[in-house]
Amino acid sequence: MKTDHLRRILILSFCFLLTACGSESDDPVTENSARPVKIIEINSADTLRSNRYPAVIDASNLSELSFQVGGKIAELPVNKAQSVSEGDLIARLDQGDFRSNLASAKAVFENAESEFRRAAQLAQRNMIAKSALDQKRSQRDVAKAELDSTEKALNDSSLYAPFDGVIAELPVRRLQTVASGTKIATIIGTTHMEAIVNLPASVISQVPTRIDPGALVMLDAAPGREIEATYKEATLIADATSQTYSVTFSFVPPEDMVVLPGMNATLMLQSRNKGDAAAKAVMVPLAAIQSDGDAQYVWVVDTSDMTVSRREIEVAPGIGERLLVTNGLSKGEQIIGAGGAYLTEGEQVTRWTQ
Repeated sequence: MKTDHLRRILILSFCFLLTACGSESDDPVTENSARPVKIIEINSADTLRSNRYPAVIDASNLSELSFQVGGKIAELPVNKAQSVSEGDLIARLDQGDFRSNLASAKAVFENAESEFRRAAQLAQRNMIAKSALDQKRSQRDVAKAELDSTEKALNDSSLYAPFDGVIAELPVRRLQTVASGTKIATIIGTTHMEAIVNLPASVISQVPTRIDPGALVMLDAAPGREIEATYKEATLIADATSQTYSVTFSFVPPEDMVVLPGMNATLMLQSRNKGDAAAKAVMVPLAAIQSDGDAQYVWVVDTSDMTVSRREIEVAPGIGERLLVTNGLSKGEQIIGAGGAYLTEGEQVTRWTQ
């Protein structure tokens, strides 16, 4: 009897444990299943559009200096990477021969000038033939031309900085004998620099439809610094390989930054759209736009219950981080800014915060 009673107690205890476990597993889960997403409010198309393109820095002013006469370099008061101001002496040849030639030419000219004046006085009294006077005049003119040439040679024996800049190259040394045309130094201007970027035809074609154009240059070496730039020039013939057009923007380097030709940079073009179409259109981040075959769509958030619904849109041709949507959305609506590929119709979301 005791054995049966003990067996009955064990069976009841086991059933109680099973009931308890089962009831615990059947309790409803109260976890929040809403997907956290980035939600953005779209703006009208009259806001700034920003497109970024890789650029290469070049110098607005670059000059390779050389003597127009030959000789031995007597003075070379500059070094590589040295800053110079307009008019500073860069190099000077030994001027002994140039000064000697000038003195000789000056003496010849003064003598020819004196002979001509004497002949002119005699010609007034008909004491010499006209041909003799013409000969003296010709000798005077030849001597004057030689004097001008020697004066120019003396002036050309000194090189001066044509503008404020820095010495980029100095391939010669003092006391070296150089021929006419030999490169003595390369100087680059530092007051203005250029950012050269290759733009596709799609961007070039849109330029006339924009107003308030602006550009910012950001060096790869200093990505946090934005430098204002202005349009300078563009080539009108596309590159045969890339089918892009070279466009140059000019900017003034900050005083606390060293900006040199060949540096890599990013050029950010800013512009505003105009016209009736732009007034009705909105700007949408590229990451928010999804594709399904030829159709393009975004996920619109219903803020009353935080659910999403798919809505097809029409996107104007263009490139960049933000695109122009001409139909399907209105200013002020909230959409999913990123991660739309993982959503489903009617799914509940919550605003993602860092």
